[in-house]
Amino acid sequence: MRLDSYLVEKGFFESRHRAALAIKEGQVSVAEKVVKKPSFSIEAGIEVSVQEVKFYISRAAKKLEEYLKEYALPIAGARALDIGSSTGGFTQILLENGVESVDCVDVGREQLHKSLREEKRVSVFEGVDIRDFQPVCSDGGGYDLIVSDVSFISLLKIIDAVDRLASITATITLLFKPQFEVGIEAKRDSKGVVVDSVVVELAKQHFVEATLKLGWRVLDTRKSRVSGKEGNIEYFYTFSKERA
Repeated sequence: MRLDSYLVEKGFFESRHRAALAIKEGQVSVAEKVVKKPSFSIEAGIEVSVQEVKFYISRAAKKLEEYLKEYALPIAGARALDIGSSTGGFTQILLENGVESVDCVDVGREQLHKSLREEKRVSVFEGVDIRDFQPVCSDGGGYDLIVSDVSFISLLKIIDAVDRLASITATITLLFKPQFEVGIEAKRDSKGVVVDSVVVELAKQHFVEATLKLGWRVLDTRKSRVSGKEGNIEYFYTFSKERA
């Protein structure tokens, strides 16, 4: 039996994908030796051990967690909106940091992790474009905190919706992904990673200028300590709607 399949069968992980990630990261040992091949053939009766490590719903969870080590967001007690929630990586970290509630909005369906669907602080809005989203229990005040990790769409196309949904004193944290912000003319490598740094910088400037026109104030910007899946360098931007 494959090692990744064995780990799922024995209940160490919920999917072969998660098991394979742990194996590749050196978290699994067979007969007291670290094995990094998910396809490694495991024999009956052999000792298998797994390091006790934190479970991350997705790569996005690690991205936000690492960002919070450098910049503190006002999460505790906040009413939050997670745009492009997908499997719920950002939402996982918000919950761990004491958010009051999170509305998860995504154009996709059946993606949010089961553990988050069962969390009473989480409301799920699937198959919904954020540009059409209307909070069902809104008191008219808007969200205290908005986070977003969207793919296959430019942030420029959603910032008007973000502005509409944010409270007048909201904190807004958006993940800028160059691969979805630059034009098709930008030079990329075989994996789609943007390698034209000049074009990336121009796209970042254009993005910031667009947010300033909405009256937002830049509070923080920095490179994500965790790269995109294919190696793209991504950037966190945090804004306030409340002017200084």
